[in-house]
Amino acid sequence: MVNKEYVQNDKIKDILKYIKGLKHSEMLRMMFFCSLNGMRCINFRCLQLKDVIDSNGKAKDVIDLPALKNKGKMGAQYYVNHQFKAEIETYYRYMKEKYGEKLNEESFLFASQKTKRPFNRVSICRIFHNIYKTFGIHGASHLGRHLFITNIANAGVSVFVTRLLANHKNLSTTQKYFNSTTPQLLTAVENASI
Repeated sequence: MVNKEYVQNDKIKDILKYIKGLKHSEMLRMMFFCSLNGMRCINFRCLQLKDVIDSNGKAKDVIDLPALKNKGKMGAQYYVNHQFKAEIETYYRYMKEKYGEKLNEESFLFASQKTKRPFNRVSICRIFHNIYKTFGIHGASHLGRHLFITNIANAGVSVFVTRLLANHKNLSTTQKYFNSTTPQLLTAVENASI
């Protein structure tokens, strides 16, 4: 599903402030950042510490996921920018404080306290839907991925590079995410003037 709605950065900041006041805010914030950095729910729901933290306790530059943690029976790579790295490291410190000796490289980032297994996708989508609904936005966990891909496209990154960053098999899938805004269209027209 491709979300039709585009959310401005100011509203994203408001959503992050809102999340601070919710129960399990640290986990929700981290899920939100996974989504905003292009991950699908199927990717981030199964993340383990070994996927995101290196042997020195630092966030990895690339999150390299095997096929079983991705859509379409193939692996996926997600490149980590400085902001996402900081979020991962903050969340890792939170997990160390909360779980202490029980924490190891096999620990899931987003697990049920009862079962210690990852949350199911439907539950995660419902959480995102309810948060977005509070702000009058129609969307779920995939909206963050949509924003990520749209922002890359709007930054002028080639559709071919965007396809790789989105882990799409087909270029036509990536093109569905390209939205245009009035300022973009006006800039394009101005650039075309003689």
